[in-house]
Amino acid sequence: MTTDDIAARGVKATATTLEIVEHLYEADGSRLHEIADELGLANSTVHQHLNTLTTDGYVVKEGKQYYVGLEFLHVASYARRRKKANRISAAIVEKAYEKTGEPMWFIVEENGRGYHVYQYPQRRDSVIDTRPGKRIYLHANAAGKSILAHLDQERVDEIIDRWGMPAITENTITDRDELAAALDRVRERGYAYNREEHVPGYGGIAAPVTRQDGTVVGALATGAPMQHLQGEPMNDELPEQMLKIVNEFELQIKFA
Repeated sequence: MTTDDIAARGVKATATTLEIVEHLYEADGSRLHEIADELGLANSTVHQHLNTLTTDGYVVKEGKQYYVGLEFLHVASYARRRKKANRISAAIVEKAYEKTGEPMWFIVEENGRGYHVYQYPQRRDSVIDTRPGKRIYLHANAAGKSILAHLDQERVDEIIDRWGMPAITENTITDRDELAAALDRVRERGYAYNREEHVPGYGGIAAPVTRQDGTVVGALATGAPMQHLQGEPMNDELPEQMLKIVNEFELQIKFA
């Protein structure tokens, strides 16, 4: 076996491990044979990967079911606090809620997808899934569009080429030219709207958070039923409040 063969086998093994973890996450737990059937792998292969994952705490076994383990939370908490903007965002998001009375969250882009970093308040009664760690497409919501509007065109094209523009709802933008026009509007007014593009009946507003050199670090966002966002709040009041809070956020990033 050549060195290249050994390297290829190692890469394949890593990919298999990640596929197993992703399956356990999506399925909310599975038995060994269910994992093997879903991924088209031998039971023995899955068993070997699960043994390694359980030994290291990344997977736990309860009865005959395997689940994603809390070791991922340990690692993810570091991933969330690693960047200065993410650390600062916790207090900013809470302050934004106190000033506007609207639920707020901070979203960042990584590897072409959006990730919810912080939210306030912690709400479980909403149909909008905004829990920390929630992964989203960038083209289908206000936060994503406010981020895309401040990336160079080459990067935007890379993201679309990789992840596509799937229709999350019937109002989702799925055409590149239409998205480009929407991003132009975001740059003109300084914030983005989402009108039932991500969740039917719900809309959102988001403002980009940038460094002094114009590099975007994330977006401050809110969302609510469309009837709540109609009229004055959607047109002027709420976006202006959010822009003021974002200005404060950007100053903290600069001087913290």
